Amino acid sequence: MPNECWQSDVTHWRLKDQTQVEIVNFIDDYSRLVVASKVVRVTTAPAVLRVFHEAAKAWGFPAALLTDNGCVYTAAHRGGRAALEQELLALGITFKHSRPYHPQTCGKVERFPQTLKIFLAKQPPAGNITTLQAQIDRFVAYYNTIRPHRARDRTTPRAAFDARDKARPQGPKITVSRDTRVRRDIVDSRGEITLRHKSRLHHIGVSREHTGKRAIILVAGLHIRILSTDGELLRTLNMDPTKDYQPTGRRYSPKGRRLGPRKPKTATIPEPKCPRGPDTASTMP
Repeated sequence: MPNECWQSDVTHWRLKDQTQVEIVNFIDDYSRLVVASKVVRVTTAPAVLRVFHEAAKAWGFPAALLTDNGCVYTAAHRGGRAALEQELLALGITFKHSRPYHPQTCGKVERFPQTLKIFLAKQPPAGNITTLQAQIDRFVAYYNTIRPHRARDRTTPRAAFDARDKARPQGPKITVSRDTRVRRDIVDSRGEITLRHKSRLHHIGVSREHTGKRAIILVAGLHIRILSTDGELLRTLNMDPTKDYQPTGRRYSPKGRRLGPRKPKTATIPEPKCPRGPDTASTMP
């Protein structure tokens, strides 16, 4: 449905004097509606966040956002968070990333710039950002409301967007400090997630009861909180960096059923045997 997922990417263009500028695009995955296409001199994380909020003000917030692993979208590879990551977490919007070197995942937003550039190439070269933005705005209005889209049964993206109810953010709204690292994972069949700390991979036990659940991991130094995507706290712990596995302390049967706590073994003291007295019958005269 509309606003179930947006895609975003950045493309390049040159002004009349060959100055290179960049264009930040956001597209609705369901309807192909271009919710934002803005020119910036240099794309920065705050600029992407500003364009996102402008699009959300006009079309509503999406339930999820899909992007590549560019530095303006995510800082996970640097052990931190970009401005957009932190904002989406606070809004309850699911943030998804394509696999590295696999642009097909974001194919819709990767395809749109090709169509846009065909149009811009036929226009008089723009001498400044304001003129280029006016050309793009004119094309986006045509693309959204007049040009039929083959992927939408020859309807326009705006018609497809308006035809159905809109999705809304469904995730937990989590506000974290700047020094908290956020990671997402899926609890595996052993009831574990993985986390890398100082280049060392650790396995953290959660519970086999949560196998297959998507988890949000909040890492503040060695203090770790693990939440489900609906906000349920699955586990909190202080990680021991000297151990590869962080156990939960719970026991499971070979079939994966949770067992109760192990009962302490109690030592059985044998009852003392009474010494048998002399046979009185044999001692009688």
